[in-house]
Amino acid sequence: MAPDGIFIRPAEDGDRRSLAELLAAVAAERDGIAAEPPVDVDRLAARWEIDGTLVAVAEGVVVGEVRVDPSWMGFAEIGMMVAAGWRGRGAGTALVAAAVDWARARGLHKLALSVFPHNDAAIALYRKFGFVEEGRLVQHVRRSDGELWDLIEMGLQL
Repeated sequence: MAPDGIFIRPAEDGDRRSLAELLAAVAAERDGIAAEPPVDVDRLAARWEIDGTLVAVAEGVVVGEVRVDPSWMGFAEIGMMVAAGWRGRGAGTALVAAAVDWARARGLHKLALSVFPHNDAAIALYRKFGFVEEGRLVQHVRRSDGELWDLIEMGLQL
């Protein structure tokens, strides 16, 4: 059990809709993840990749997730999101810890991720686990308003 009654577990088929709704809600904030509205929740739920997805559940509701996508080269990329009302309450910390454990249990040697430079809370969280900045992709993500946003690439040797 993580802090504040948050429980981390592997995603199940029944979580698909909740995961898609979570992504739609975080995308609507327009600053933490690359996705932006509109999000086709039904389509996204139908194709959500469950294998490698870990969820944070609180009060019976999915409040966060981390996707660990291993490559054949021995590393995995991760992406994570936490519902706005659950940020700063330990969900992100519990999810990153679970992702690290998941990767180590599968013999991976590294985790990698991309994060927007303005996402100070996420960067601080990743640094807490030992992730280091490995590079920057300049004007890499085109937003719906035409703006081009950089990405910081971070990695953690396991």
